[in-house]
Amino acid sequence: MLWHLNRCAPGSLCAVTERFGEDLVVDESIVIRAPARQVWRTIVDADARAGWWEYLDLDATPGGRFEERWTGDDGTEQITSGEVVELADARLLVLSWADDGWPAATRVEVTLDPGDGGPDDGGPGDGGATTVRLRHTGWEALPDGAALAAAHRGGWLHHLDNLRRCAERADA
Repeated sequence: MLWHLNRCAPGSLCAVTERFGEDLVVDESIVIRAPARQVWRTIVDADARAGWWEYLDLDATPGGRFEERWTGDDGTEQITSGEVVELADARLLVLSWADDGWPAATRVEVTLDPGDGGPDDGGPGDGGATTVRLRHTGWEALPDGAALAAAHRGGWLHHLDNLRRCAERADA
């Protein structure tokens, strides 16, 4: 088992990568200086999400679809798609995740931890920081899953940093 862990401070990105045989788990976290409700809205609301991930179309309802159109290194259009597997308001978003041509889908879990208080509960976490954790699993089902996981890790770090910047400047 290989572990890599960085301590996470507010405004910084943290990553944990676990490898068990051929299983690979990408596990990234970021602390955002904003209440959980604000961070959640920045993720699930199309207008708010356009400020950090404009080419992602997400129907944030159970069973809802998502689609991300992007351009590959060779200049061809690529499509990543899937559906919302699980949703818990201001706390959890779980997606099935697959690029065109993949023989199996992977799983993306986004969890929000409001810290000392719950989202909008009037507790200490209400106006403080929110930890966003992203786990992307299922790479063992794909040919060259380790290389795909490594490539996606870089993309997730980019998206999480954009989320942080957008949520921190959003009006509450």
